[in-house]
Amino acid sequence: MPLPFRHQIKRLARTVAVAALAGILCGCGANSALDALDGGPGARANGGNGKLPGHVYLMWGLVGEVFSRGLDGLATKIERNGVAASVHSMIEIGSVTETIIRNYRRDPASSPVMLLGHSSGADAVIAIAERLKAANVPVALIFGFDPTPIAGRIPSNVEMFINLYQATNLIGGASAVPGAEFRGRMVNVDLREHREIVHITLDKSEVIHALVIDKVLGVAAAAAQKQAALAMAAAPPAKKPQARRPPDAGVPMAYVLPLTMKYVVPAKEPIALFDSAIAVNVKPDDTLDSIAARTNTPAWVIGQVNKVTQDEPLRAGERILVPQIVFSAATAGAMKPALR
Repeated sequence: MPLPFRHQIKRLARTVAVAALAGILCGCGANSALDALDGGPGARANGGNGKLPGHVYLMWGLVGEVFSRGLDGLATKIERNGVAASVHSMIEIGSVTETIIRNYRRDPASSPVMLLGHSSGADAVIAIAERLKAANVPVALIFGFDPTPIAGRIPSNVEMFINLYQATNLIGGASAVPGAEFRGRMVNVDLREHREIVHITLDKSEVIHALVIDKVLGVAAAAAQKQAALAMAAAPPAKKPQARRPPDAGVPMAYVLPLTMKYVVPAKEPIALFDSAIAVNVKPDDTLDSIAARTNTPAWVIGQVNKVTQDEPLRAGERILVPQIVFSAATAGAMKPALR
């Protein structure tokens, strides 16, 4: 029989105190873990094959050794799919940041830098991104798993921030907020209606794992394409292909930037992680359903992002945002063209 809520809180407090003391006394193996990260192949602690560029740094929450262990399994899956990944405790914030900066300065092609944190670990990866901004290191992707209300604003060096949270959660439940100079893509995905997921199971959900891996592979593949194009552009004149130019940021300019979107995934709908959006001109007699069919985007998310319902008529000529999935293992070979 589950303990009363007040007893659960007392138990959590005791666990936090014990974990914090243990971390201070023993360091939780931070140095040995980071030694493996510094320099590339050694970073692939779970035997990743390194077929794609980049590294995903996953951060446990405050008592992550107890409540965030789903990140361990997620890191293993990411590695098996060809992208390096490693899991860290919050006491390693400074060391992880230094390692990322050192590796990036040694070889900028070690990008993309990708971060993921659960609960207060999500707050921690935002703090890492802030430090990386001061060092002029870009962050391609951050996943927040239910950050807390005291999480910082998202800095301008972050290209994409996807926040998976539940606004009804008492422990986390924070919506991500962009900083003043943010020019990337921010997507707040509220899972409050998916009650099969709660704060302490979000990191363990197989569905969430699959969605994260798909996005990571899409970002890594886009980086690989960009790096290959840049290498070809830098080749001696005789080897340069004609009429080729390196891609700008992996996303065609037709996609809306900067972008901030928020939506609640309905209970009966599968969880989907939209990462971009296009601006579409409403045609005469257009409805949410007709635009959904034309853009291959569910009507429910178009309606939510634009704050309209099926019962409200759309005005011909107005421009609305239509969410899109650009970064995905399925679409890694070619970015989708914008639709008008």
